[in-house]
Parts: sequence; C-alpha cells; structure tokens
Amino acid sequence: MMNKLVSLLFAIILIGCNDVDDLVNSSTQNPVDVYIAGVKTNNAAYWKNNQSYLLTGGNGGEATKICVSNNNLHVLGKKTLDNWRTEYLYWENGNLINLNTAFNTPAQYVHSITDMEVVGNDVYFVGYTKNPLLAVEIYELAYWKNGVKTVLDNNINNPTFQAKIKVVTNTVYVIGNTSSCFNSCHGIYVNNVFQSVSVGDLLKDITVKDNQVYVYGTNTSTNTGFYKNMATGVETTLTTIPSVFKLLFDNNNTFVADGVNIFKNNTQIYSSSFFSFYLDFIALNNNVYILKRDGDFGTFDAVYINDINVFQIFVDQGRFNALTVVQN
Repeated sequence: MMNKLVSLLFAIILIGCNDVDDLVNSSTQNPVDVYIAGVKTNNAAYWKNNQSYLLTGGNGGEATKICVSNNNLHVLGKKTLDNWRTEYLYWENGNLINLNTAFNTPAQYVHSITDMEVVGNDVYFVGYTKNPLLAVEIYELAYWKNGVKTVLDNNINNPTFQAKIKVVTNTVYVIGNTSSCFNSCHGIYVNNVFQSVSVGDLLKDITVKDNQVYVYGTNTSTNTGFYKNMATGVETTLTTIPSVFKLLFDNNNTFVADGVNIFKNNTQIYSSSFFSFYLDFIALNNNVYILKRDGDFGTFDAVYINDINVFQIFVDQGRFNALTVVQN
C-alpha cells in the first residue's frame, strides 16, 4: 500500500511540472512527442505531451487511434448514436470528417471502419460496408485511399473481424477474410490478392521492420503465438506465449504483448494484474511507453515511460485508448 501511495504522490508531482516537454524528454533521455487518443469530459480528445485537446464534433464520442505524418496529426474516432448505430469520425489537424457521410453511397453504407494507416500525405481506412436495401447479412470488405474505395471482397458474412491495414513501399496489406475459399478463409490481402494462412492461424495485426512486413497472431489449434516474415516466409513460433496481440521491433530487440503480459526478447517485463493492466504500448529507441488502466479497480489511466508514471487521468474525467510516440 505504501509503495502505491509513493507512486501516486510521485505521479502528482510529475503532473504538476510546468515544462511538459522537459518532463517527457527527461523520462526518455530523448526528445520525443507522446500522443494519446481517448476521451475527456465525454468528448473525443487527444493529448500531446500531457496537454489535452478536445476534438470538434466529438461530444459523446472517443478517439481510438492517432498517427503523425509529415507534421500532420490524424485521429480516428467513433460515437454511438441514439439508434445504436456507430458513426465513424476522422480529424486531420483538428478538422472533422464524418466517414459515414464521406463514404456512404446509395448502394453501400458504412457498417464499420476498423483501422487507419497514414503514409506521407496518403490516408487509408479499412472496414465494411453493406447494401441498405438488402436484409441479408452480406458485406463488402474494402479500403479507401484518400477517399477512393477498393473492394477486396463483396460477399463477407461476418463483419465482426477487425480488419487491419498497413502500407509499405506502395504495397497495401490488409488482414481479413475471404468468401472465395474452401477451407482457408482467413489471411492477408497483398495488393488486393488474397493469401490464406494455415487452418487454425488467426492473425491479429501487421508490423514492419526495415521495410519488411510481419503478420502475427495465434494458432488456435496449438494455443501458441507466432509471427511471420511476409518476404521470406519464415515463421517464428512462440511456444510459451499463447497469442501475440502486439509485436514491435526496436533496434535489435523484439517486443511481444499477449494481451496480459509484455515480453522483451522472451523475457517478461510487464504483467497485468486485477488492479493494473496495459491498454497499449510502444517501444522506441530503447525506451518503453506503456498505457495502463491503473489504481485500485482501475480508477485512473496512466502513461508510464520506463516504469515511471509521467501522466494520468482519473476515469471519471476521461480515459486513454491508444498511444503513439514520435522521435524529434
């Protein structure tokens, strides 16, 4: 209990510092900007180096992902309407675009936007659309580049899978399902061409190291995590980790999160508990940034840099959803 009290007092002292940039830099010994996407006072919001910004038109919504590219800030968010339909929102440098309105056509309405990718000045979204005139539950899996839609499959019957997108050297990678299959219906689209994974493999997301693309996830048959280099085809099985929820490479280090724990080179560096569990993490230049729901029964969200609490918010005032870190 005393350790928790000391940690909380230390966090309060840090939050009270006037020079936020110096706080972040002294914690990492590198000049970085730390961005958080989330909610503040029931409004979609983001934080840059602990300074909060409410997003226009985000009342009742939340920010779910944040990216920085060419000094432009991109935020993806959503809100649930009174009819229980979800409205997907996107802000570029604070300017709001309603993605439902932007992407809806008479033939296809947006069902969900599941991911965003920004490369240079190009903005990509991936998700599902549905013909509003048809009662049958058939959906299109598609992505949009700067508003232009590409349909990957027009006969998807399960839009609950959270499709992911990554773009590397002008190649578009999308994790999803296909309807044109006999047995292997799950895999990854590479420039719109579907490549199935082995039966039992379930992909979670995509990461990049030195312009080489890796997919990762879990083998539901063996209950083991894995990641695979798309260029070489080499697959690494993690026999002691049941699932890979997030994979990052930093210098010569490999970081894996299994939904509960975080490992560095197969050594556990963080373990969630009933009172503290991670929401997101970043590894950059030998520093580890962890977004946590913390405190007794999750009373506050916090950002830890190398195990130091540098910023927090009590959940009755807001919450954090996602993290990104930009090296200056």
